[in-house]
Amino acid sequence: MDSKTNPAPSIPWLVGSRPPRIAVVGDVILDEYLDGQVNRISPEAPVPVHLVTKTLHGAGGAANAARNIKLAGGDVMLLSVIGTDEAGRNLRNLLQRDQIDTSYLQAVNDRPTIRKTRITSSSHQLVRVDWERVHPISQDVQDWIMNGLKSIEFDALLISDYGKGTLPISLLSNLLNLAVQRKVPAVVDPKGRDFSKYLHASLITPNRKEACDALGLDPAEDHSGEELGRRLQSTFGLQNVLVTMGPKGMVLVPQAGSKDTKNPIELPAVAREVYDVSGAGDTVVAVMTLCLAARAPMIDAMHIANTAAALVVAKWGTQPIRLDELTEALHRHPDAPITKPVFSTQNKISTREAVRHQISDPSLRHKKVVFTNGCFDILHGGHVAYLEKARSLGDLLVVGVNTDESVRALKGAPRPYVTASDRMRLLAALACVDFVVPFGESTPLDLITALAPDVLVKGADYDKDAPATSAKAIVGADVVRAHGGTVEAIELVPGLSTTALVDRIRGH
Repeated sequence: MDSKTNPAPSIPWLVGSRPPRIAVVGDVILDEYLDGQVNRISPEAPVPVHLVTKTLHGAGGAANAARNIKLAGGDVMLLSVIGTDEAGRNLRNLLQRDQIDTSYLQAVNDRPTIRKTRITSSSHQLVRVDWERVHPISQDVQDWIMNGLKSIEFDALLISDYGKGTLPISLLSNLLNLAVQRKVPAVVDPKGRDFSKYLHASLITPNRKEACDALGLDPAEDHSGEELGRRLQSTFGLQNVLVTMGPKGMVLVPQAGSKDTKNPIELPAVAREVYDVSGAGDTVVAVMTLCLAARAPMIDAMHIANTAAALVVAKWGTQPIRLDELTEALHRHPDAPITKPVFSTQNKISTREAVRHQISDPSLRHKKVVFTNGCFDILHGGHVAYLEKARSLGDLLVVGVNTDESVRALKGAPRPYVTASDRMRLLAALACVDFVVPFGESTPLDLITALAPDVLVKGADYDKDAPATSAKAIVGADVVRAHGGTVEAIELVPGLSTTALVDRIRGH
């Protein structure tokens, strides 16, 4: 099996005079996230009470594939159906926000927009609720999709089949036949047990479980990607088969007589901390389609798709790949690959402007930002326990640190005992801390206003409900609550403080 690794390829769909246009047809889904906190048990029944603090919407299924193509630098036309409901309007607005043409996204009365609602706490799923009515779309809607596809020019066809009824066998056959007639590649993200309906597809991209299901095999058994690909080819008469194997990477089994490559190609997964696998298959099929539309070699397409998948599984929720992050990942120096970033505490220490820019990045928009501040002079176990509790309230912890001048103004001489540069470096070395930002003002109010955190945290020696004029009030609490955030007070470890530690050292 060919398993050699090539140098990171360039972005092939950016080479020509214009980006390739991809026609995407399939089931579109509205992904909804109700994020919040569980702090008590319901008095009505022995179930947790979930307090929603944030509602987020994303595009799933074929809509996510379309977003991947658009945000990776391609041109896309999406053809599908939604319901005449609020979920459909939300999904259309999401796509239009990314400047995706929704002219061929038809609203129909006989089915709701497919909606998957994930109830989450601190970004971890508690339960998923699905709204859908699975039945084939009408012949009139099939004709409308087909006529729409015939009316546009496209360089490749992507079929995203989630088995929800948008792709009846008759429509699938017509779509694939049109691709053959126009001599453009057709790539399918498949579903179901009968893969013969994908005859004439240039490439199908099942994951391991989907491949096993189609072949009637037990996924628990040890079937290699090459074996699954070859059996899919022989059983259903398929051409190129790319089996994604999760943490084991991906395997391409090319069609017989392929000019691109004759032997199966296996790529190991790009090792990343996996946060959420939602949408990774959409990213793989979108990137593979872009590459084939640009006539890139299959091995280059796999490398790019593999890298893109590694990036999206490190994000929370269903999120697409972006051109800038993909380009950076592909051209990163080989001595510091994306899989093993060089750890440096300095990477966490930054200015308020830089941190504000980072936490407002679209790839982090689903993450809950926690803010706390302090002098942290002589870091001790009480500080660590406090910061770990603060980090548990969200996804990213930003720590504001008083400069030496502001510590001196607050505490008097000889404070601080440790310089600001050393205090920040020690804080940055803690795994629970994501960003460290210095501030020189007497209070962190300007910093809190600039960062607009979701959760503001202080020690329980402050009163989170005190009026702003009170000496015990938490500075910035009114600012955070004004934009829908929460304020929390954390119990401190008794007897652990910088003053107590210094007194012990001095023998007092």
